[in-house]
Amino acid sequence: MKHPQILAAILAAALLLTGCTSKPTINALDSPAEAEDRLPGDVTIWPQNEIPANSVRFLVEHNDIRYFGAKSGDSRRAGVAAFPKDSQARWVAGCSDVRDDREIFNVSGTGVVEVVLVSDGYDLDKLIGDGWKPIHKNIVIATP
Repeated sequence: MKHPQILAAILAAALLLTGCTSKPTINALDSPAEAEDRLPGDVTIWPQNEIPANSVRFLVEHNDIRYFGAKSGDSRRAGVAAFPKDSQARWVAGCSDVRDDREIFNVSGTGVVEVVLVSDGYDLDKLIGDGWKPIHKNIVIATP
């Protein structure tokens, strides 16, 4: 090869770019399943072919509301659900594509809570500045 330095530079640039484009993750959804990871009353929220029930993980309880996360088999979609302990009939949930440096999903319901699911390492400063409260590394809620 006439220009090994150029080839080395191209390979180095490719490796650096690959490292910069890693997809966002929610490591809490990769933990082994436990009994508390079942949705209350065995509710099914997401279509099984999109967000499998066995991917649901209990994330946190705050002010008598239990928060769950789930993800698709290919980790391209994630969802969040909030279940008040006093009324299983008033839960909220949703899912969306996992995107770089943005909140994954924001969901709310009348009389329940407004909740945002974020990826690991998400910069919460703007949300906190807007009055949101982190209750888990991946869950942020609106404050009254």
